[in-house]
Amino acid sequence: MLTSQVVPAEITAEEESSKPVEYFQSVYDLFKSSQRKTGPVERSYIIGGYHIRLSFAGPALLSLTKALEHLAADEHSTPDLTICLWDSESTKQRMISRPWQESDFLARGVIQGYNTDRIYTAFQHGSGAVSVLDKERDLAVFWAPDSKLPYWEYGSPLRSILHWWLLSQGLQLVHAAAVGNSDGGVLIGGKGGSGKSTTALACLESNLNYIGDDYTLLALHPGRPVVHSLYNSAKLNSDHVQRFPVLLPKVANPDRLADEKALLFVNEHYPAKVATQLPVRAVLLPRVTGVPETRWKRVSVAMTLAALAPSTIFQLPRAGNEAFRFLAAFIRQLPCFSLEVGTNLSTIPPVIEKLLAEIQSTGLRREE
Repeated sequence: MLTSQVVPAEITAEEESSKPVEYFQSVYDLFKSSQRKTGPVERSYIIGGYHIRLSFAGPALLSLTKALEHLAADEHSTPDLTICLWDSESTKQRMISRPWQESDFLARGVIQGYNTDRIYTAFQHGSGAVSVLDKERDLAVFWAPDSKLPYWEYGSPLRSILHWWLLSQGLQLVHAAAVGNSDGGVLIGGKGGSGKSTTALACLESNLNYIGDDYTLLALHPGRPVVHSLYNSAKLNSDHVQRFPVLLPKVANPDRLADEKALLFVNEHYPAKVATQLPVRAVLLPRVTGVPETRWKRVSVAMTLAALAPSTIFQLPRAGNEAFRFLAAFIRQLPCFSLEVGTNLSTIPPVIEKLLAEIQSTGLRREE
């Protein structure tokens, strides 16, 4: 006797696209339930000219705001973006089970089937945190199992959510440092270990202002490229921090340097040095030389883009061609240089100041 088999109905495109929206709503509902238990805690910031409100379920994750304190604002207007933050340990609110499989993980924590033009979702393997954004509602949720997060979450908090949303506003988060003065700023790019942090931190005891050490935010205005500060945190390899004895007492995680980079919140110790934005006059690619003096030389736009774009794209979920095109357009407006970083760190700031002054006085442009 033949038995009939139940054939699963095919998942329609409409049903497939509804899954991310339903997942977002479930996570957001859990946040609201958590916040009702603990009471709301809110902070406001102006990031790249936009009002970003952080809404916490209790105080457990408030330490994530230290990297943003220089951008704090007393805003009572409707925010452009609201990010809701909660953890399960302090709120006693369990997160829903993951609706995805291990095979659904793509590069940089992106989750297949839970990313659309409207909903952006990423999982952080190092911390177990989930970031999800509903672009249509200008609403995001960050969840973590507890408040014991890795140092990089405190150094560059909410990086995925801010990257996604700010890009839709025409701003590009970039893996680069920036410093400058009244003549303008320089963007300092390159892969990890190239000397970005060394260059930026060497300027703290100089006349130059600090925009950022590891991640900054770019605005692409025709003929007027601008860099905005995003985080005031600086990160240094533990073996390099010894080169900055004046900074050693200011390191936020001195007891964990065997396993973590040294983390410094610049605004806490050098509030007058932190600038929120500067017009960009040049792009620098640091290169550690081993000789005492610091020098600079012209390099091509192609070389600069090859150094800057991959280190940005490979660190940000859902970054790709759009980010590459943005960075290419940004860099093409500027003169580009290799900064031959000397072992005598005190030579770094005057070389940058001299370069900015020369660009200002002579109108030094990019190479065609």
